[in-house]
Amino acid sequence: MATSPKKETPDSGVTQNKPTAAAAGRGDHDRIVMASRKADGSMDQVDPEFIGDKEVAIAAAEEQLAVQAASAVDTAARGVVSTPEGTGSSEPDAEVQALKDAQDKAVEDAKAKAKREVEQLHQGLGD
Repeated sequence: MATSPKKETPDSGVTQNKPTAAAAGRGDHDRIVMASRKADGSMDQVDPEFIGDKEVAIAAAEEQLAVQAASAVDTAARGVVSTPEGTGSSEPDAEVQALKDAQDKAVEDAKAKAKREVEQLHQGLGD
């Protein structure tokens, strides 16, 4: 079995003596394609930098925030409930329509927020 010669590195294991100018200026941060989210919808990364295809990042963030926002509206309005199959009326319910309108507004706002986040933090294709 062939082995590679061991690199001589300092005790830290880091071969770079000093950071590049770009790395020194930016410091520790997360390079992401799609954000992890906290329960309130804020990003759960350290100084995030979006990389990769910008349109894909925007679409992912829009969908992620839209689903979370619609769910939050529903939960805030009435909690998590279910109706047994075959019960109720097929007539539109004013309360449900109001909830749907609130969800649609939350989705629209979330998509705008997602686009702003990616536009602000996107750094290219990660080359």
